[in-house]
Amino acid sequence: MWKIVEQFLILIQFMTRIPVFIKTEYSNEKLGKSIKFFPLLGLIVGLILFGASIVFCKLVGMEPLQRQIVALLIILVEILVVGIIHLDGLADTFDALFSYAPKDKMLEIMKDSRVGTNGAVVLILYFIAKILLISEILAIDGRYLIIYPILARLSTSMNAGLGEYARKTGMSNGIIDENGLKEAIFSIILATILVVLVKGVKGIVITVIAILFILFFRRNVRKKIDGITGDTMGASLELVNLVVLMAGVILK
Repeated sequence: MWKIVEQFLILIQFMTRIPVFIKTEYSNEKLGKSIKFFPLLGLIVGLILFGASIVFCKLVGMEPLQRQIVALLIILVEILVVGIIHLDGLADTFDALFSYAPKDKMLEIMKDSRVGTNGAVVLILYFIAKILLISEILAIDGRYLIIYPILARLSTSMNAGLGEYARKTGMSNGIIDENGLKEAIFSIILATILVVLVKGVKGIVITVIAILFILFFRRNVRKKIDGITGDTMGASLELVNLVVLMAGVILK
């Protein structure tokens, strides 16, 4: 039992800025084994965002412009809680994919710490879309703020369990080595249960939409670089955020 708890605590330490006061012994193997619980960590993040939305809506208001301000504040809270590691992956991925370079060059571009023009444009469009979508969700059903972090983190679990690493070495390679089809299925079941508990039967539809997008994005990335990387997993996570929010706006 302690092994599972320790793995989850390591996941919190590595993937968020939430302080953990219990001592753990980190290893890439333990982090890899913890990825199947990532949707559960998404629930924690989602509950924080949902709680913040209640406070901000009461303080700022619920008129259209006010909701956009609240949406911006919620995004800032999210960044404070989880950091920008996944956003960095989003920018690096699109810098590489939009370069239309050979595979090896794309992988080099992803490793470059600098953000290129393509990455910068994608980040700007991402934040505009997210602010607008969250502002609409606030008027429809705030529970989607709990759901989208769950399903976004399912994307990492699925990519780790179903993907092949595009590089020969790297931290994400260790994560992928510790996951397979069994772990991916576990994460899908876990995420589905959590989403249904939050949103009811409609949550199954949202989950299916998210899963289909995750598989679609993974397939297209694989065509470009013959596998996945930590950056593409981060990009998938961030894009699933938007897909789930958009589905929420459409389905209500």
